[in-house]
Amino acid sequence: MKKIIDEKGRLFGRISIIDVIVLALVVVLAVATFTRYRVRETPLTTANTVKVTYTVKNQRTRANIAELIRPGDNLYTESGTFIGVIRDVAAIEARSPEAIIDGTYVIASFEDRYDIILTVEANCSYIDGRYYAERIYELSANSEQRMTTKYNLFTGIILSITAG
Repeated sequence: MKKIIDEKGRLFGRISIIDVIVLALVVVLAVATFTRYRVRETPLTTANTVKVTYTVKNQRTRANIAELIRPGDNLYTESGTFIGVIRDVAAIEARSPEAIIDGTYVIASFEDRYDIILTVEANCSYIDGRYYAERIYELSANSEQRMTTKYNLFTGIILSITAG
């Protein structure tokens, strides 16, 4: 009867134990790579397309820049992906909590700066509880995104998303 590992360190006298370990490592890395970089199928069909309304906040924008954002403008990502049409624009005086010298905070306003609240509508794919504009760009609440219109590039925070 043969031993499982012989005196030369081979399994059943044929395969080296090091070869088995290397082969197992290659298989584990291949499976990990496949699961990490697998492309999900997100077909845009009428069955999973929903009309989404979301709000975006652009903080501390100069007045002349705020005037360039208008209802009816298309909204894109910095890379050019269409993510909706601006339906409403509201400008409010920019305010934020600021620390003062004694360690307390006060609500300070910024001269000639506005917080712009955009209401945007888009048709999105709804897959696994997530909304995708143009099937590739995920819209998620509380995310900070670089966005652009025809005349303006800004960083916006998506405040909320509602379907329907």
